[in-house]
Amino acid sequence: MAALFLCFFAACPLLALIILPALRLFLKDYRDKITWLLNKGLYVVIWWARFMGTVDFETPSLPPGFDPKRPHVLISNHPTFVDMLLVLGSFPYLSCVTSGRWSRHWALGPLLRWTHYLPGPGSGLPQAEDMLGSMVEHLKSGYSLLIFPEGQRSHADSLRRFRRGAVAAAVRAGVPIVPLFVGIDRPYLTKEVPLSRPPSPAPTYTFEWFDVIEPGDFDGDEHVIQEHLVQQYQARFDAQRALQLELSPG
Repeated sequence: MAALFLCFFAACPLLALIILPALRLFLKDYRDKITWLLNKGLYVVIWWARFMGTVDFETPSLPPGFDPKRPHVLISNHPTFVDMLLVLGSFPYLSCVTSGRWSRHWALGPLLRWTHYLPGPGSGLPQAEDMLGSMVEHLKSGYSLLIFPEGQRSHADSLRRFRRGAVAAAVRAGVPIVPLFVGIDRPYLTKEVPLSRPPSPAPTYTFEWFDVIEPGDFDGDEHVIQEHLVQQYQARFDAQRALQLELSPG
């Protein structure tokens, strides 16, 4: 997994400085194409990780009957860094709000600026000055967003507080919320389980969809929607945590 991350970050400057400027000369809607290519590249990384036995998963698909061409906010819990690769790689039309740290990264930052990804707080870029406004404008322009309401990776034994931005952006843009719960059968890439000590056997990721929330559901009340989602995620997380403790040796 470390080798895969190293290869990915090493390739970023080459892509951003040479390959993507050349592609721009030949591609219409180049940001759409480059966002798609980046997400597919993330899937290649995670596919190789599965091939080498580092992780295991089944590729997720959207809830039955949901049209991926509809602009929407896909929200998810965030147990490890790997789930970001899995979700973006599985749904290559998605963009996301990136960490300000990644937007400033010497290798990844230039690459992200070629995509539809939105730079997050701390990036120093204009879009981050009014993050909610940028998300609403992005959704109204027809693009879908992946947002992790926790803002960063979950704690091993608890979810972080869900921020309201994802719900507020969806309600104000008039687009559905598509809630995804990413499950993992054992902790991975946490402080207690770092990259250098992967669990054995390889952790397995699972994907569970909650009901899609349409713009008119819950009378469009952001607070009620937020509380509904928090309760769903908390109940599912508690059930997963109990199973992990049950299966944990000792």
